[in-house]
Amino acid sequence: MKKFKVLSALILISISAAALKAETFTIDATTNCIFLNQQENNIPKKGVKIKLELNSRYRIELAGECFYSTQTGRDADFMPGVVIFYATNEEDGFRSVYQVLKPGEVVEFTTPNEEPENIFLIAFVLDYWAESPNRGAYTLKVTRI
Repeated sequence: MKKFKVLSALILISISAAALKAETFTIDATTNCIFLNQQENNIPKKGVKIKLELNSRYRIELAGECFYSTQTGRDADFMPGVVIFYATNEEDGFRSVYQVLKPGEVVEFTTPNEEPENIFLIAFVLDYWAESPNRGAYTLKVTRI
């Protein structure tokens, strides 16, 4: 009986660990940058699109540094973070959210229980001047909790 309880506990821990599996994605300052002064921007092409599960809770975290220039030290031109777009189950059951996630910040939300083709997160950085020598990368951590 004792072996059964230990085995049951190990299985439960394994299932819990699998449910909390985190995935990381790189948001590059050059590759994933949308330029505001261009007439045509392709967010689905330039952004990092992450498929999410219906009616699931997620934790999104950001780490790293990106810059608008080659300057360093006090003169470094830091990007403020990553623009993220996702849907939540708030309001009438489907609310679209755009926000800037800064390094060190965490956002949690629950996805809607409908329209599976619209259950995703897309992330990108913004700049105005297409000639910027952008550099660096952010790491976006997505955990189903």
